[in-house]
Amino acid sequence: AMFNSTPPAAFNVCDLRTRRSRGAATAAFASPDFTPRNPFDHIKPALDRVLLASAAEKKPAPLAAAPPGTLSPQAIFQIGMLSGAVAGIIVDIVLYPLDTIKTRIQAASAATPITPKILSGVYKGIIPAAAASAPAAAVFFGTYDYLKRALAPVAGMLDGEKSFIAPETVLHMAAAAGADFTSSFVRAPFEMVKQRLQVAGGGKTAGMVLGEIVKKDGVGALWKGYGSLALRELPFDLIQFPLYEFFKKRLRKAREAKGQEQAMWEVMVCGSAAGAIASAITTPLDVVKTRIMVQSEGVAYKGVADGLRRILAEEGPKALFKGVVPRVMWISLGGAIFFGSYEATKKQVMPLFQKAEDEANAAK
Repeated sequence: AMFNSTPPAAFNVCDLRTRRSRGAATAAFASPDFTPRNPFDHIKPALDRVLLASAAEKKPAPLAAAPPGTLSPQAIFQIGMLSGAVAGIIVDIVLYPLDTIKTRIQAASAATPITPKILSGVYKGIIPAAAASAPAAAVFFGTYDYLKRALAPVAGMLDGEKSFIAPETVLHMAAAAGADFTSSFVRAPFEMVKQRLQVAGGGKTAGMVLGEIVKKDGVGALWKGYGSLALRELPFDLIQFPLYEFFKKRLRKAREAKGQEQAMWEVMVCGSAAGAIASAITTPLDVVKTRIMVQSEGVAYKGVADGLRRILAEEGPKALFKGVVPRVMWISLGGAIFFGSYEATKKQVMPLFQKAEDEANAAK
């Protein structure tokens, strides 16, 4: 009777708890599983990855070829050098007489009258000038085109077609500055000999003038005007090239809106306008550079700043713009011929370089 009075639910709960506790105890003292296993199984995937990576290093994958239509930096540099060399030679031969007249006017003091004699022998010094044109222009434009492409990602305008002008202006100024310092080093010795010939008496040759400079002042004297030359060219290039690129871009966009290609005469107009503006602004620096290169020992200027100060004090502000008319004429005409020749040459040789690179890439 007492057994039957115990609720069935209570008995079942106790029985369940007892069974669970016994099962846990049995599991605690159960024999471990001694099934044999490979101790390297868990690191085998990692070892496989290491071995595959090592094999890949021993046999590197071939470099991916540049997509067709893409020129390498080396090709861009070479195209710029070739086009610049051709343009430099053409412009010097055509416009050298104006440069000679400009140099003679600037070299004379304010008291020296200008006579028709300045028109004689206007091609004196053409040999060193022509010899300098090819390497100097080649180095300048090779460097300019290379830096323009290399610095484009920094300016955030790799395609060069952003509507905002500021990044493009900074890019073109930086590329022009780098090209200026490089090419001025090449030009300085030639410029020294050329200008000494332009103001020298008759009978002297480039070789004679070169020998006199080296014998009297040493080889280093050939770069005597490098600082003033670079300083004269730097402001000029910082003005000319952004203006040229800006004018050219605006005219090109107007043409593209009509579905037309940019005409070569438009490129020449852009080069002429940019050159005229830049040459007029930088004439005082050009006057000082000329005086430094042709000066005698008695009137030696200590540098560009000293030259500017002394010319201004002794001869007045008008003297700083001596030769501005032939200089602007020479450079504006030169800009038209130079940039026209440069762009025309580049247009002709670029497909040849592109074809050679595409064939080389396809053969890899």
